[in-house]
Amino acid sequence: MKSMKFFILFAVLLFVVLSYRTYEQYKEISETQKLIVLHESRSLAEFISAFRQTYQDIFLREHIAITDTSLNLLPVKTLTEISERFASRLKGDVVIRTVSDRPRNPVNKVDRFEAEMIGYFKQHPEKEYRFMEKQGTYSYIKPIYIEKSCLRCHGKREDAIPSIRKRYDKAYDYKLGEIRGVMHIKIKDRDLFAGLYNDFLSALLSAIFFYLLLLVIIYLLIKRIRLKEEEYLQKLEEDIEKKTHEINKQKETFETLFEKSSDGILIVDGGKFIECNEKMVEILDYPSKEALLEMQASSLVPKFQPDGSNSYEKSKEMIALAEKYKVHQFECVYLRANGEEFLAEVTLTPIVLGERNVTHTVVRDISDKKRAQQELLRQKNILHHQAHHDALTGLPNRTLFADRLEHGIELAERHAKKLALFFIDLDNFKQINDSLGHHIGDRVLMVVAERLKAKIRKEDTLARLGGDEFTIIIENLDDERQLASFAEKIQEVLSQPIHIEGHTLYTSCSIGISFYPEDAKNANDLVKYADAAMYKAKEEGRDNYQFYSAEMTALAFERVVMESSLRQAIKNEEFVLYYQPQVNAKSSKMTGMEALIRWEHPRLGLMLPDKFIPLAEETGLIIGIDRWVMRTAMTQIKAWYSAGLNPGVLALNLSMRQLMDESFMEILHECLETIGFEPEWLELEVTESQMMKKPDDAIVRLEQIKAMGINIAIDDFGTGYSSLSYLKRLPVSKLKIDQAFIHGIPEDKGSAAIVKATIALARSLGLKLIAEGVENEVQKTFLVEHGCIIMQGYYYGRPMPAEQIEKKCFDIC
Repeated sequence: MKSMKFFILFAVLLFVVLSYRTYEQYKEISETQKLIVLHESRSLAEFISAFRQTYQDIFLREHIAITDTSLNLLPVKTLTEISERFASRLKGDVVIRTVSDRPRNPVNKVDRFEAEMIGYFKQHPEKEYRFMEKQGTYSYIKPIYIEKSCLRCHGKREDAIPSIRKRYDKAYDYKLGEIRGVMHIKIKDRDLFAGLYNDFLSALLSAIFFYLLLLVIIYLLIKRIRLKEEEYLQKLEEDIEKKTHEINKQKETFETLFEKSSDGILIVDGGKFIECNEKMVEILDYPSKEALLEMQASSLVPKFQPDGSNSYEKSKEMIALAEKYKVHQFECVYLRANGEEFLAEVTLTPIVLGERNVTHTVVRDISDKKRAQQELLRQKNILHHQAHHDALTGLPNRTLFADRLEHGIELAERHAKKLALFFIDLDNFKQINDSLGHHIGDRVLMVVAERLKAKIRKEDTLARLGGDEFTIIIENLDDERQLASFAEKIQEVLSQPIHIEGHTLYTSCSIGISFYPEDAKNANDLVKYADAAMYKAKEEGRDNYQFYSAEMTALAFERVVMESSLRQAIKNEEFVLYYQPQVNAKSSKMTGMEALIRWEHPRLGLMLPDKFIPLAEETGLIIGIDRWVMRTAMTQIKAWYSAGLNPGVLALNLSMRQLMDESFMEILHECLETIGFEPEWLELEVTESQMMKKPDDAIVRLEQIKAMGINIAIDDFGTGYSSLSYLKRLPVSKLKIDQAFIHGIPEDKGSAAIVKATIALARSLGLKLIAEGVENEVQKTFLVEHGCIIMQGYYYGRPMPAEQIEKKCFDIC
């Protein structure tokens, strides 16, 4: 049926197209006919006009007398006769008339149509012609205007040719350019056009035949298609019937599986329940399906899940994941009808049911399974902990220790780090066990374990290998010298008394220390060497520590002795200040001086700062030393000013520990007030490399110092790193060029380039400059030539005590 409708529609459309095409061809033939007639008429009109003008010009130019005889030769007479003869030769198909609304000859009088055309051209003087079709006849009308030659016969009557004036009383008083009449050419249908229309009719008949033939062919094709379609529909009906039977069978199977499933199944449509199985009703403990399907989704879950997430928000998130991945499984806490919570495994699958997009929800109660898993995991963790930890102290045992040591060595090798192993053995522990019993000995081991845990870092590993043997693995080690201090802390904490059941016990320990990679590169050797060092400590009288390397042992001893002596030196004020002048190289006048500390060691004599300042900074003793230097130097400078001398600006080195100390600003204010020291007399030098470790914190504190009116200089400029990026932010007034660059100038091109660049940088930033370590005239000249005027070094004077400064510099410089 549809194919027949299509055929009829196609036939109609094809008919419309052919009809429109036929109409267009007919219209094109008509336009062609009209165009041919127009050109033919225009040609005739132009020929007749030319003929008329030629005759008139001949008469006028040759001065031919116009008589009754010659009058008949004028165009006005001959044109009419010529037109009639022309029309008779063409059997009346072409009629040429030259007429006027005021003719002398009645034959030339206009008819009604021609009179209308004269009126038309009077109203439209711009029109050259008019071409019209009426009742199968084409009319070409052209206006005839009075020309100069026409005035001889149609102007003033008294000026007209005598024969004309005598013969005619009409057609006078025309003016130049006035319409005198029209030339009217009428052409009827021609045989030529009949041929065009015959060809058109033949083409039309051919098109109709083709149209009918095409329709017949299409009809036969459609009929064949219909037969095929009927065969296909019959087969399709058979297939549908077969598939329907299969679907019904599958539906029955699905319904059976749906209802008999061991999991709860719920079909959800936008928060509403549209179907569920009996297992779901059983799991949620509702009286019936109807009761469950009437519930809202929010009533089946608590407001919040165990992880703190909102149940409603979590459900939206899970549905979105299911839609994205086609299926999604997760765990969720549900509520039974009585309010009891239980853990369920939920599987969401988006499906299309009918025309609705719904969510197929499978709920499995896994509460018992989860509890069994948790219990199994708990027991597994207990067994794992028991297998890897000491039952008495809870510390890693030998097995876990070996694993941690292997892992630590791997990390140290990968990151090019160092690792230390401490082997600790309690001294005379056997006596405690033998005299007080093993239960007291166990209590002692527990206390020792707790004290050791309190001293190690989180990343370190403390283990008990058995008996009274403990080990400590120290990773990410930067400086071996720190280990001596750590060993002392262990000895100190283990030497504290232990109170157990009314007994006061004292213990000590022997410690052996080995290093990766210096001493060994594998775990077994590290343990063996640390154990050997521990026995060496016992041989040395117990209650001490030994490094496996003899050199490290000596170094550690030297450090311990030095630290102890340094603490004693601060207490006894064993330090003395030296002063080195800072000079204007052009005027040779002293502008200030730098205070430099020396240590008058009771046994070793006078010690320079590089021997003890690094240790002081590492141990924190530098704060006390810096404060002593600041008070002493400021007191001396104030005394010189009070005595009428001009020591200039006092330059003091300021450590980062001192700068960042919370009480530093308070102490600085106190010194200025109690000593009566003017802020502009003081210049604090901050080492570039130390400041760059925490530049932002340093900037805040330096801003506070600058606000007090104290100048700030960067010491050892050029030896640090990345300071240029912070230089414009630092509240400094001076750069101090390090002596390492001064020593090489001017021969060392690299040092010379760095010095010149530093001078240019300071000049561009508006900073003052001072060069330290100037030792000869050549260095001085180079610096002055390139713009650095203030200098400090042996060339102007070595560091001197206050008495020598008074004798030499105030008089000489």
